[in-house]
Formats: sequence, C-alpha cells, structure tokens
Amino acid sequence: MSLEAAGDVNRDRALVAAQFALLAVILAGGQRGRGRPRLVQMTGSVLSAGGLGLLVWSGRTLGRNLTPLPTPVAGGSLVQRGPYRHVRHPIYTALLLLAGGWTVARGGWTSAAGTLLLAGLLRHKARIEDAALAGRHPDHAAYRARTGAFLPRHGRR
Repeated sequence: MSLEAAGDVNRDRALVAAQFALLAVILAGGQRGRGRPRLVQMTGSVLSAGGLGLLVWSGRTLGRNLTPLPTPVAGGSLVQRGPYRHVRHPIYTALLLLAGGWTVARGGWTSAAGTLLLAGLLRHKARIEDAALAGRHPDHAAYRARTGAFLPRHGRR
C-alpha cells in the first residue's frame, strides 16, 4: 500500500469515527422532549422515521457498493437508481433527517450543535466521495450535473 493510500485509509477511518462520535453526542444530548409541545415531538419523530426509511432504502439500493468510508468500494459501480436517481448521497441525507428529527423531538443544545457539526462532516465526506467517484466513473460528471448532493436538484433534468 502506498503512503498516499495509507493516508486515505487513515483519513477515512478518522472521518467515520468522528461521524459515529457525533451521532453519540446527538443521542446523548437529547432532553427527552421535556417541555416540548406534542406536535413538535411528533414532527421530530416523523422526520426521524423518514430518515430511517431512507437509510434502509439507500443501503439496500447500494448493495455490495455500501461502505461507511468516503472512498468507494474497489471495483464498485456508480449506482443511479432508487434514491440515487435524484440525490448522490441519500444515506447522508438520511442521517441528517434522523439527527435533526431527534433534535426536534427531544430538544437540547448539545444535540442541535452535534447535528450542525454532523452536517459539516457529511458535506466534507461527500466532497471526498464525489472526487473519488469522478476519478473512477466517466459518467459521474453528468450524474453530478443532474443530481443534488443531499437534496434533489430542481430545474435541470
């Protein structure tokens, strides 16, 4: 393994460790919804449920291409079906829906700060992943042009 590849592996592992640490902070920072209106709690729960559904759908769609690392699986394909038809990183969207929904339902500044930090981390991971996919798949540029990173891109189809 080259020094550059070893550095990429270490970077990828550090990013995944930071991601899981932030998810733990978000979960621990919730205040059990104390004092939150029932409608707010329900809205957060719906967001989290939607995030969970999107997470499962996205993971199943990726199949053997699924990895928590931002460097894609060697020999993997560029998946453009299911949620990937509209969004390049639906798993990251799902994680943000889960974290955001938890924060809305449960409250807590720690959860809110963790969710914002998670959004930044996932954006960084998405940039790394997009660059790696562009280097491996010639059709990634066209795919990127017609899809959004976390949300569908409207107006250009």
